Amino acid sequence: MTGFAAEAAPATALTSPASSFVAVQPTRFLDTVRGVGVPVGPVGAGTTVTGSAAGLAPEGTTAVVLNLWAESPTADSAVTVFPHGTARPSLPSLLLQNGKRRSNQVTVQVGADRMLDFHNASGSTHLIASIMGYYTTVPGSRYTPVGASRLPVYSIGPNATTRLNLTGHVPATATAVTFSATLSQPTVATYLTASPAATPRPTMASVAAYPGGQGSNLITVKIGANRSIDLYNLAGTVNTDLNVVGFYAADYGALFTPVAPERVLDGRTGLGTWDGQPKKIGPNTDIAYRLRSPLPSNTLALALNLTGHSATADTAITAWDLWTTREPPASVHLGPGQTISVAVAPVVTAITPSPSAPSEIMRSVYVHNRNGSVDVTADLSGYFTLPPADCQSGCVSAWGPHAWEQGTTAITDAKPFTGLSDVVALAGSSENGVALRADGTVKAWGGNSTGQLGNGWWATVGSGSAAPVPVVGLTSVKAIGRGGSRGYAVKTDGTVWQWGQDVNAPVQVAGLTGGAALATGWGTAYVLKTDGTVWAWGDNTNGELGNGSTVARSDTPVRVSGLTGIKSIGAGTANGYAVKADGTLVAWGYNSGGQLGNGVACTTPSGCVSRTPVPVTGLTGVTSVTDGMALREDGTVYAWGSNLRGALGNGLDCESGTGPDCTSTVPVRVGDITDAKAIGNRYAVRADGTVLGWGDNQAFRLGATAQNYPYYTTVPVRIPGLSGVKAITDGLALRQ
Repeated sequence: MTGFAAEAAPATALTSPASSFVAVQPTRFLDTVRGVGVPVGPVGAGTTVTGSAAGLAPEGTTAVVLNLWAESPTADSAVTVFPHGTARPSLPSLLLQNGKRRSNQVTVQVGADRMLDFHNASGSTHLIASIMGYYTTVPGSRYTPVGASRLPVYSIGPNATTRLNLTGHVPATATAVTFSATLSQPTVATYLTASPAATPRPTMASVAAYPGGQGSNLITVKIGANRSIDLYNLAGTVNTDLNVVGFYAADYGALFTPVAPERVLDGRTGLGTWDGQPKKIGPNTDIAYRLRSPLPSNTLALALNLTGHSATADTAITAWDLWTTREPPASVHLGPGQTISVAVAPVVTAITPSPSAPSEIMRSVYVHNRNGSVDVTADLSGYFTLPPADCQSGCVSAWGPHAWEQGTTAITDAKPFTGLSDVVALAGSSENGVALRADGTVKAWGGNSTGQLGNGWWATVGSGSAAPVPVVGLTSVKAIGRGGSRGYAVKTDGTVWQWGQDVNAPVQVAGLTGGAALATGWGTAYVLKTDGTVWAWGDNTNGELGNGSTVARSDTPVRVSGLTGIKSIGAGTANGYAVKADGTLVAWGYNSGGQLGNGVACTTPSGCVSRTPVPVTGLTGVTSVTDGMALREDGTVYAWGSNLRGALGNGLDCESGTGPDCTSTVPVRVGDITDAKAIGNRYAVRADGTVLGWGDNQAFRLGATAQNYPYYTTVPVRIPGLSGVKAITDGLALRQ
C-alpha cells in the first residue's frame, strides 16, 4: 500500500548481494506537497508514510539511492527511511532543523516489493523523495572512488543553470558521478538542483542554503549529453564548492553491497575508534575509524551518514582517506551547538602491517575537523569491493601491500587479479602497472594524478583505480612498458605510444618507427628497433640516453651509441642494458652502486656515470636482462650492484648498506638456480612454473617467507602459492 500507514510487523533484516548500479533521470515517487505517491499533507510527529519505487526500480533491485528533501519542518526532528515491512532502525536518515529546508542523499536497501517507509519523529514536515539510481543484481555500472577533485564551478546566479562538462574528471564510459556539494554566501534562501545535462529539470532540492549559513550534501547524478550535468540555482547568487569523489562506469569499477544501517563510529563512546577510547575531535585534527569484521578486508570505499554533534565553533568536518589532499573539502558544516548529518562516500586507507603479522592489515577512514571541537558519529549503509576475478587463461596473480584490494586473504597470499584475463605480458607492479592482452589491447591500474592510466581522466595525487581500466585508443599492441609516471606501448606497425606525465590518453612518439621491444627506467624509455638499433628518450641526468650527450633530457628519441645487432634490452631506475647478438651484455647510465657491472666502482666522478655503453664484465650466453639481473641460456641467473638486504641472492649478508659484501661491481651468481626461464625484479621463474625470490621482504614481495626479523633472505626461496608462472614482475605473476 502507499500513503499513510501503520508500521508493519517487523520482518527479518534484508541480506543483499554485491550489486552494480543503474543511474536514472531524477524522479519523485513520494511528495507530500504535490500528492505524488501519497496524499497531500505534511507528515506528523511519530508518523510513517509509505512510498513505492517499484515503477522506477525493477525486479532485482537491492537498494536505491534517493535524494530526500524535507520542506517546512515545524520542529527539530529526524526522518528515517527503511524497507517496508522491516523494523524501523534507530538511526536517522535526515536530521531536520525547525523551519529549514534540508536534503540528504540516502542509500537504503529494498525488498522484493521495492517499497519504503518514511518516519518523522517530531513536529510535522513535508517530504519529497526522488530516486537517483538503484543497485541491482543484473549487469550495470561499477564504482571508482577517488580523492576529492574540485570542479570548476564557483558561483551560480539567480534562476540560472550552469552546464558542467565532466571531461577529464570521469572517463567516456562513465554513466554517473558522485560529488560533494557545498553552498556558501547565498544572498537569499536557495537550493541547487543537479540533473543530467539536456534533460527536463526535476523539482528537487539537491542541497539547500540560507543567508549567513552553508549547506552541504553528497550528490549522485546520471551523466547526460556530452559527458555533462546541469546545475540549477533557485534564487539569488550562491558560491559553490563541488568536488568529485567517485564515478560509475560501464566497463570497470567496484560493486556495492548494501547493508542494514549500522552505527560504526561514535567518538563519544569510543565505538570504531583506533583504540576503542572516546575521542572528541579538536581543531585541524583527524579521528580514525578503523574498519573491522564483518566488513571484508578488501573494502575500497564506504557509504556513510556522517553526523557532527555539539560543535563549539563554526566548523566543517570531512570523511576522507588522509593521503590525497592537504585540506579536505567539507562534508558537513556546523555552527556552535548544532547537530547536522550528511551522506559521505570516503575512500578506505590501508596501512601495511609488519611482516611478522601479515594478516593484521589496518584499514581506516579518517574524519577531519577544521575548528573548535566536535563529536562525530558515522552510520554505515554499504560498502564497495572489486568483483571476484573471472579468468580462464592468461590470468594474473598479485600479492604484497598493494594487492589487498584483490581479495580477502592475507596480503602474503597470491590472489587472482580482478579484471585481467587473456594477458600475454605485464609491466610495472601490483601498485602501478599495465597488462597486454592477447587481442592487442592494454589495461592499466594504479595512480592517475598525471594521467598514468591512459583512460582519459585525471585524479588527485595518491588516487586512481584499483581495477584495471582500458588504455583508450590502443589496439594491435605487441609490447608494453611502465616507468615513472608513464605507460608505453609498441604497436604491430612499429609505432611507439606513451601516456601519463600530464597526458591522459596515448599519443604517438614522434620520429620512432620499426619498434620491436620496450624497456623503461624511471624517467627514460628505450625501444629496440627491428634493425637491431636501440633508441632512447627522456631523462639524461646520469647518462641514461647512452648517446654521449650531457643534456638534461631529450623528448625526441636519440640513438644509443654504437649498438647494432641487439636482440633484447632492459632497464633499471637510471640505466639501460642491451644483449648483443653474441650473448654478451652492455650497460650505460648511473653507477652509484655498481649498476653498470663493469668492475668500476663509483669512487671518482668518472666512475659514477657512463654516458655510452660499456661491457658488463664476464657474462656470455645472456638471453634477457632487467635491472641489475641477467638470465643465461643455461638457466643460471646473475646479479650485480647493491646487495643491501640480500638483493644479490648470493648468500652474502649486508644489512646496513656499508661493508665489503654490500656491493658487487661485477656479476655474481644468484644461488644455485639452474633452470630459470624468466626473470623479474629479484625473482626467477623456474622451468616448472614455480617462482624463486630473494632480498627484502618488508613489503611482502616474497610472500609468506622471511617473516622473522630482519625480514630478508640472502638466498633464493620459493614463493608460496605460485605455480604455472611464465612471467613475473614486482608483486605480479602471469600464469599459463
